Amino acid sequence: MKIIYQQDEKDCGVACIAMILKHYKTEIPIHKLRDFSGTDLDGTSAFGLKKTFEKLNFECLAIQADNSVWKEKKLPLPLIAHVLIDDSFMHYVVVYDVKGDFLYIADPAKGRHRQSIESFQKNWTGVLLLPTPKESYQPSKEKVAGLSSFLPIIWRQKSLVFHIVLASLFITIFGIGASYYFQGILDYFIPNQALSTLNIVSAGLIIVYLFRVLFEYSRSYLLVLLGQRMSMSIMLEYFKHVLSLPMNFFSTRKSGEIISRFLDANKIIDALASATLSVFIDIGMVIIVGTTLAIQNVTLFLITLVSIPFYLLSIISFVKSYEKANQEEMGAGATLNSSIIESLKGIETIKAYNGELKVYHRVDSEFIKLMKKSFKTVTLDNVQQGIKHAIQLISSAVILWVGSYSVINGSITLGQLITYNALLVFFTDPLQNIINLQVKMQAAQVANKRINEIFAVESEKISENNEQNINEQVFHQGITIENMSFSYNLKSPTLKNISCFIPPHSKVALVGVSGSGKSTLAKLMVRFYNPTDGSINYGNTNHLDIGFNQLRNHVTYVPQESFFFSGTIIDNLTFGVEKTQSFERIMEVCDAVHLSEFINQQPLRYNMVLEEGATNLSGGQRQRLAIARALLKDSDILILDEATSGLDALLEQSILDNLFKLEDKTLIFIAHHLSIAKSCDKILVLHEGLLLEQGTHEELRYNQGIYQKLWNV
Repeated sequence: MKIIYQQDEKDCGVACIAMILKHYKTEIPIHKLRDFSGTDLDGTSAFGLKKTFEKLNFECLAIQADNSVWKEKKLPLPLIAHVLIDDSFMHYVVVYDVKGDFLYIADPAKGRHRQSIESFQKNWTGVLLLPTPKESYQPSKEKVAGLSSFLPIIWRQKSLVFHIVLASLFITIFGIGASYYFQGILDYFIPNQALSTLNIVSAGLIIVYLFRVLFEYSRSYLLVLLGQRMSMSIMLEYFKHVLSLPMNFFSTRKSGEIISRFLDANKIIDALASATLSVFIDIGMVIIVGTTLAIQNVTLFLITLVSIPFYLLSIISFVKSYEKANQEEMGAGATLNSSIIESLKGIETIKAYNGELKVYHRVDSEFIKLMKKSFKTVTLDNVQQGIKHAIQLISSAVILWVGSYSVINGSITLGQLITYNALLVFFTDPLQNIINLQVKMQAAQVANKRINEIFAVESEKISENNEQNINEQVFHQGITIENMSFSYNLKSPTLKNISCFIPPHSKVALVGVSGSGKSTLAKLMVRFYNPTDGSINYGNTNHLDIGFNQLRNHVTYVPQESFFFSGTIIDNLTFGVEKTQSFERIMEVCDAVHLSEFINQQPLRYNMVLEEGATNLSGGQRQRLAIARALLKDSDILILDEATSGLDALLEQSILDNLFKLEDKTLIFIAHHLSIAKSCDKILVLHEGLLLEQGTHEELRYNQGIYQKLWNV
C-alpha cells in the first residue's frame, strides 16, 4: 500500500481517498479531492468521502459495524475506517489488509503499521467506507507539477550560475595545482636542495592561495545573490497566486497552513541551488579529478571507487524515513503557525477570559511536538552523515595503508602518495555534495507537493474579453435572483430557492434572525462564492459572465468588521479606489460619515498612522472609515453588512440620511435595526435560508409574518 501523508491536519480524509485511488492506479491532486469532498476547517465528513468516490466512478457503501466485520471473507479492501484520537480528534485511516487478529493500517498522519483488532477497537467509531470501482471505471492520472516546474527560475539566472561555475573552476584548478606542490617538495626540492626553485614556487603558491581566497569570496557572494533572487521569484509568485485565489480557499484553510508554505519554499530553493551547482560543478569535478587520480595511480583509484556502493547503500536505507520525517515536521510546523496566529488574533478574548495559561499550554504542546519531529529529522541526518563520514575515513585509511606499501616497494614515491591523498579531497567533496543532494531533494519533494498543491488551485480568472463585452449599464438595470440555492462544502443548504428582483437605484433591506443567510447572499452577489443552483443577474447578464475585476468595481461589499492596513488614514481611505479622488471629495465623504471632526483633532489629520486592523480607533470610527472608503470607490451598487451596528442611534440615522440621498446608486442594507428597513423601498425577509417575505414596511408590518415578529421584539 503506497502511503500518502496528509499535508495539513484536516487532510486525513482526502489523503485516505488518494491512497485508495493510487491502489486503483488513479492519481488526483489533493486540492481537487478537498473540493470534491467539501473539506473545510472542520475536516471531511463521511458523506463527503462517499460523494467523492461516487463522483470518481466508485460504488461506496458507508456502514456502521462491529468487530465481527473483520472476519468477513469478502470484505472489500482497502477500506476507510473512522477513528477517534485521544477521545477528541476525529481521524480517518486506510485498512488495507486483515491477517488473523491483526489489521494492516495506512495512517496518513503516522504511516504504515500493524495493530491488533482489540487495540483498534478502542479508537474505532464503527464507521467504515467500502469503496469499490464500478465496471465502467477507468484509471486516470493528474499529477501536481514537480520540482522541474521551478527550472525556469534557474534559467533566468543563467548568467549568475555561469559566473559561479567559473569561480568554482578556478578554485578547483588552484587547489589541484597546490596539491602537486607537496609532491615537488618531497620528491625534488628537498632531495636536490633546490632552494632558489623552492623560493620561487613557494612565492607563486602564496599568490595562488590569495587568488583562491578571492575567488571563494566571489563564489560565496554570488551564491547568496542566487539564493535571494530565487527566494524572491518563488515566494513572491506564491504570495501573488494566493492573493488571486477564491474566498472558498481561505474559508477552508487555516492561515498558518497557508503561511507555512513560505518556509517550505526555502527547502525548494536550497535543493534547486544545490542541484544546479552539482550538475555544472560537482559532476564535472568528479570526472576531471577522477581521471587525474586514475592517471596518478590505478590501484589506489580502484580502492576509492569501492567506497561508492557503500555511499549509495547509506542513501537508499534512509529514503523512506526521510520522507516521513520531513512530512511530519512540515505538518507540525503548519499546526504551530496556525495556533500562534489564531492566538494573536484572539488576544482580546483570551485576556477577557483569563485564558493565557490555557493557550500557552496548547502552543507549548504543539511546539514540543514540532521539536520532537525536528529532532527526529536532524537525528536521521546526523546518523546518515556519520555513516558517510565513517565510509570516507575508512576509505582514506585504506588508501594510505595500501599506498604506504607501494612507497615501501618503490612502485610510487612518497610525494606521489601525499599528492594523491591531497587530490582525493577534490574527488570526495563533490562526490559527497552529489550524495547529500538526496537529503535536500527529499525535503524539497515534500515541500514541492505542499506548495504546488496551492499553485494548482485555480485562481479567480479575470477575463479581459468578458470585461470589454459587458456594458457597464447592466449595473443600473436592477438585480434579478432566480431560483438560487447555495450550500457550503456539501453541508445543508444555507440558501434555498431564492427568487427576487432588486430595482435599479433602490434602497433595499435584508432582514432576518442571525444565521438566516443574509451575509451569504451578499457574498454571493460579489462572487466570493458561486451559487450551487440558480443564478444572479445584473440586468440580463449572469454575474458568472462578468469578470471579477469589473464586478467588484461596480458592486462593493462592506462587512461588519472591515480590515484596515497599517498606514495613514488617507492611504486606507483610498485603498482599492481606482479613480483618483480629489482631496475636496475625500473631505466631503468624511463629512458625510461624520469622520471629519475626529480627523481634524489629530495632529497629523489625514496622515495619522493607523495600526494594523486600526486597533487605535474605536469600533464606530472603524465602521465610519469603512463606509467612507466604499463611497470613495464610487460603485454603482453598495452592500452594507451591519456596517452601522457600532454607531449610536442619532449618528447612525444621520449617516443613513446621507446615504439615502444617493439617488444614482443601489443600496442594500443587511440590518438588525428595523428602523433602517422602515426607510427602505423594499424589504427582503430571510428565515432559515428561505425568502419568506418581500415588500415595503407598510405591506409587511401587519401581515402576521416573520417581519412583524421581528418588529414586535
